[in-house]
This record gives sequence, C-alpha cells and structure tokens, in this order.
Amino acid sequence: VAAHGHGRANTDAERTREGALDGTTRLEITKAINNGLIEKFNGTVKEGKEAMVYHALQGTESGGHDVAIKVFKRIQEFRNRGDYVTGDTRFTRKNFSKAGPREQLGMWTEKEYRNLIRAERSGVPVPKPLSYNDNVLFMRFLGEEGWPSPQLREIDIKKGSKKWTSLYEQTMEAVQLLYTKAHLVHGDLSEYNILVCPSKLMFDDPDDKEALQVALIDFGQAVNHKHPNAEKWLRRDLQRVQEFFERMGITCIGLEAAYHYVTTEGAPLRS
Repeated sequence: VAAHGHGRANTDAERTREGALDGTTRLEITKAINNGLIEKFNGTVKEGKEAMVYHALQGTESGGHDVAIKVFKRIQEFRNRGDYVTGDTRFTRKNFSKAGPREQLGMWTEKEYRNLIRAERSGVPVPKPLSYNDNVLFMRFLGEEGWPSPQLREIDIKKGSKKWTSLYEQTMEAVQLLYTKAHLVHGDLSEYNILVCPSKLMFDDPDDKEALQVALIDFGQAVNHKHPNAEKWLRRDLQRVQEFFERMGITCIGLEAAYHYVTTEGAPLRS
C-alpha cells in the first residue's frame, strides 16, 4: 500500500521559486500564523489545474493536526463553472456568470468551504474545514510528516484483494451519507479525489488507528441534491467509481442498484 501521495512539502526556497503566492495569499497565511491556526507554513504538496495545496505545521487552534492550505488560482477556468453555482439554491442571490474573476474565485472558495462543513457535520469522511477567506481555504491536513495521503489511484494493493472491497464499500457509504444526510452530490467524483489514509487521521478515537479509510476531497463543484443536474452528475460519479473498482477486480453492484442505495437513507449496500 502506498504510504504517501505526490511529494512532501517543499522547502521555503522551493516554494518561493514556484511564485504561486500573491500578496493577498501571503497576508492570509500571516493572519493564520498570528491567530494560532498554523505555526509554520511549508511548501507545496499538490498542484492541480485550479489550485495549489500547501502543508503547514499545526498551531494551537488547529485541533491537534497539521493544516492543508488550498489556494485557488486566479485562472479563467472558473468562468466555465457557472452551472455548478447558478443552479444551487444556496447561491440564488449571486450571479456567478456576471461576477468578475476575483469575485468568482471567492464564491468558489466559499462554496467548497460550505460544502465541506455540511459533509463533515453529516459524518462524511472529508478533511475537516477550519476557515477560509478570499481564495484561501484552510482544512485538516490528511497525511503525516508533511507527506500527503495518496489518492485512491496511487495505492498498491493486489487486484481482487478484500482491501479493495472494503475501500469500495467505504466509498459507497460516503456517497450515501453525502446524499441522504448532507443533501449534496459531489459532481466530480473519481479515483483522483478520493484519498486513502489511516483512520487515525480522520477520526478522533478509531477502533483500529492504522486501518485504511477513504476520504472525499475537492468539493467546490458539489451541489445540493435538488440541483437540476444533480441526478445526472450523481450517476456520472457512480459510474466512475464502479469503473475504477471493477478495474481493481472488485464485483460492484449495478449502476441502478448503486443509485438506489446512495439515495435511500439506511439502505444496505448488498442485500
């Protein structure tokens, strides 16, 4: 099993060369240090198309865990995300398509934070959100000693192993909780935004601290389950999950059965 994903947090010098931090972002990080949320800001652990993720050492106010700092990039791509905001009843008073680039970025960051709050309060395994402002989101770091937990696609487990079955069942249970308790649809779920980490990083007092546990990440596009496109995006999520786990040699339930399962509170995965 892969212990880590991507790279360990870089040094300050490497982080400076990346040049990804503007003045506003640096100010938010300074505030986080002054407020005790983090003790020290380290370098990049992940770079995606729309955001950079950094590692920071835990502060007195971070709940005993290191902190992940997600900084959304000021890129044009967010202009194409209007469908995920405009149809969401929580943002009816905000016209995403007519907002300026900076305002769009702020709305997207707020949306991810609010989605994580709803998911975490509903028992969905996600990184615990801590705070946000502008285009910067602070949350619990899922990893150890600056190394991030691996994505589902990065772990090395023998095909057909019972461990894959367990991870599949955990993923499906998480999607069910997300829909029936948090009333959200992820909207972009795949093996790229499901992490696998020791349960001690997710739960305060797990029965087995080293047992593998999935965690769903990247919630900016997640929508309320009453969104006009919620069913279409949920079915797409379920299809991607099934395709991945079938490649790992797991027998999954059918797509219609999966849809019924995740949309029915308390339903068993396999009858």
